[in-house]
Amino acid sequence: MILLPEQLVIKPNGNISGEDRLITKIFPSLNENGSCAKYMTERAILASRNEYVDQLNEMLIDKFPGESKIFHSFDSAEDDTNNYYQEEYLNTLTPNGLPPHRLILKKNAPIMLLRNLDPSNSLCNSTRMVCRGFDNNAIHAEIMMGQCTSKHVFIPRIQLSPPENEGYPFKFVRKQFPVRLCFAMTINKAQGQTIPNVGLYLPQHVFSHGQLYVALSREISMSTTKVLIMTEQSKCRNGTYTKNIVYKEVLGYDIQSV
Repeated sequence: MILLPEQLVIKPNGNISGEDRLITKIFPSLNENGSCAKYMTERAILASRNEYVDQLNEMLIDKFPGESKIFHSFDSAEDDTNNYYQEEYLNTLTPNGLPPHRLILKKNAPIMLLRNLDPSNSLCNSTRMVCRGFDNNAIHAEIMMGQCTSKHVFIPRIQLSPPENEGYPFKFVRKQFPVRLCFAMTINKAQGQTIPNVGLYLPQHVFSHGQLYVALSREISMSTTKVLIMTEQSKCRNGTYTKNIVYKEVLGYDIQSV
């Protein structure tokens, strides 16, 4: 357990939930700045699990200005000759690396690409973009990172399948835009990026080696970093603590093998 500096910590305040306070700190004046691409790409909230990321993205897209459009995926189970897996059931699945069945978009909202579509033009997995418009079968986006910053691209619906190790007893196919909202993202997706304004949302402790370090090293200043800890704190300690998981074996090496 490590002690976090008080200047980093966000706490609930009266009737205002911790999540709302974190959102306000990382995305101040959202209505006024929603159309500014620089504003949107200089801030993000990180969480350890996809379920927390989805929860935060839903809260933020509701607060984001503009009219929303909902895109539903077309899901199927290949080789299901007996029709065991109904489409309604398939719609409830969100395997790792796949977009949600119900994708809510607004003009100027930040989105992240989930597939390598055209690496030579920076259309790679984890590329952050801003949605500039949409039609039933295409999304107009502006790339906001890498060598192709400010380049405008069109993203089509494509067929996507989860990795084979996801453990489904059938081949799952989802036809959807290969993007998801990225007001919030997982800590793993943020690895390698520099984000000037970062919020860290921890309703539970991090669960793998180095996650806390990766999350807290994305930003450029303590003054623009905020952490919301939702886990119960020990009454015998002063301050806010969270778990930092480090496997010492990873940091060492076997002398005999050198």
